[in-house]
Amino acid sequence: MRRLHFVWAVVIFLVIGCQATPVSLLPLPTQAAVAIVPPTATDDVPATFTPPPETAVPHPTATQFRNTRLPTETPLPIPTNTPVTPTITPTQTPTPAPDVQTTATPVIKPIDEYGPYEIIPYQAFPTPPGDNGWGMHWVPSTSQERGVVDRFVAEMVKMHIKWVVFLNDGTDIGRNDYLVDKLVANGIMPVMRLYRSGVLAYDGNIYEMVVHYRAKGVYYYQLYNEPNVNIENHQGFANPNQYAQAWAAAARAVISAGGLPGIGAFSPGGAYDHNEFLARTLQALEYNGESHLLNHAWLSVHNYHGLRAYDDPGGFLLFRKYDEIVRSHIGRSLPMIGTEGGSYSPDPHVETQFIAHHYGYMRDAEPYFLAYSTWLLANKEGGHYDESWEWQTLFRAGYIHPAVTDFFYNNSR
Repeated sequence: MRRLHFVWAVVIFLVIGCQATPVSLLPLPTQAAVAIVPPTATDDVPATFTPPPETAVPHPTATQFRNTRLPTETPLPIPTNTPVTPTITPTQTPTPAPDVQTTATPVIKPIDEYGPYEIIPYQAFPTPPGDNGWGMHWVPSTSQERGVVDRFVAEMVKMHIKWVVFLNDGTDIGRNDYLVDKLVANGIMPVMRLYRSGVLAYDGNIYEMVVHYRAKGVYYYQLYNEPNVNIENHQGFANPNQYAQAWAAAARAVISAGGLPGIGAFSPGGAYDHNEFLARTLQALEYNGESHLLNHAWLSVHNYHGLRAYDDPGGFLLFRKYDEIVRSHIGRSLPMIGTEGGSYSPDPHVETQFIAHHYGYMRDAEPYFLAYSTWLLANKEGGHYDESWEWQTLFRAGYIHPAVTDFFYNNSR
């Protein structure tokens, strides 16, 4: 009888269990496109807003250069413990009252004295002589003729620009030598974006390229661009996990060669929310055991503002939200460089007001926000034949934007 009861119990258990809903892995929620809401019109600002460009697609010149072979890349070893934290200067200050907060001051050393796993505080990242935090995005092509370089580097000097963001054709060595030499000779900090169509491994040898340009004075290397935009990804959709893996592989080579790898920048109008993409990229780096690469990294920012109110946190000031996200993941701020930004209006004088405000902000900007750069200096005047970005430039055929003559020429800070 007991055996019969036991058999019936097993049968009932199996019948009930077979009717349970099976467990399935749910996909990540699809990111909805960010809607850009036009601002309300005021006496000073029209109720028009043109969304920022998602990305510039440069057109490399056909001229080929032979790469000079340099020593084989020395890969970074795989870390076996927690990344090294910066040495803290002992303090002689008495123990404060319970309600007083203190922050340890990191030791600042020359950039080349930091080890591969030692945290470089943002205070130690290189800045140009007479730094004012004023940057400019150069031309949307990967190289220019010498006459173009001479003309517009001279303009950068007259405009008091101290940082210039330019495109390099992936790991090419040579085509931007003249530009880099002219920038450095005029006290301007070059920021190189390694142009790559899609989030794929770079062709060629990043290590050799960074060794070459690091010797010329290029510290900053932005890896990839707007990876939260679907068209920037060959698999057809933005994927922070893929980006984290691709970025880490390239960043390791940059650091080995003595450079500083840049994350991003992320598009505020990308299909995948830029704040969430940043958070998940940092999470993926930590999960993959690659967070030590952030010890030498910086964050590229596309803080397009449009015609929002000046204090709108989603425009020029979006670097503050990025800083919150970064600190929540790694416990400290990363240095940031605005590599694209702008406000566009049918009235160039309205644009000038916004430009003056944003560059004026850099006088007392957060210390981790190193520079802000307007998109775009020149397009066709810089030798780029595609007219896609012509309407967003400061220099056009027979035209100079009033922001150049009324603001940049007359102000150094």
